[in-house]
Amino acid sequence: MSTLTALAFGALMIFAVGFAPMDAAHNAAHDVRHSMAFPCH
Repeated sequence: MSTLTALAFGALMIFAVGFAPMDAAHNAAHDVRHSMAFPCH
């Protein structure tokens, strides 16, 4: 159960930051998103 919760929380954070309008939040996770094939542009 805790593994599922951690995965859900991690996915939420990636998607929330992925669509964040703030440049600081976007740039902080930029390389991680691209390494996971998550488009952000």
